[in-house]
Amino acid sequence: MPELIQSWDLHVLLWLRSYHSQLAVWAAWVFATLAWKGVAFWLAVAAMWWRGYRMIACQLALALLIGSLDVALLKGWVLRPRPDLYAAQQLNIPMPELLSTSHSFPSGHTLVAAAAAVIFAATLRDWRAIVFFLFVIFVGVSRIYQGFHWPTDIIGSIVLGVVAGLLALWVCNQAPVKRLLSTDVGILEPEQVRQKTE
Repeated sequence: MPELIQSWDLHVLLWLRSYHSQLAVWAAWVFATLAWKGVAFWLAVAAMWWRGYRMIACQLALALLIGSLDVALLKGWVLRPRPDLYAAQQLNIPMPELLSTSHSFPSGHTLVAAAAAVIFAATLRDWRAIVFFLFVIFVGVSRIYQGFHWPTDIIGSIVLGVVAGLLALWVCNQAPVKRLLSTDVGILEPEQVRQKTE
């Protein structure tokens, strides 16, 4: 079974990377950069908290924390080599510089983006939720195209990210947390927030 998975991974990765285009290279860089370390999402947490959207800020922050913890724990446990290191091992080519890089599973970019997408989807509940999940897919495909991850890394990372997001929603929906954030009214405008609490 592992050999079958690796064979499928290799087939899909080579097929995707066979498409040579400067536009694809730049698009992959843009999506990967937007999802780097979850920085953009952490900035969103700060902005939403500052504007009074405490519940969604708490949900997103917790989802990001859970996702980041998953990445830190699983990379050191699974120890799956990145595609370039795998190729070097198969061809018996020493590439010591790749040994110091983080491992392939899971994809931190994709996992954190998926966790954030769940929170935004639960809050928006309209067509905009689809945009966030499309972003997750583009991030995942970008990481495969760049040669940093295998396709099954991306699939597994999306699943883990969704679980992280759902867990964050569940925790923040508990009574003690809701009481703590009782001044929050979801995604209303700040003026409506003030009227609600006066």
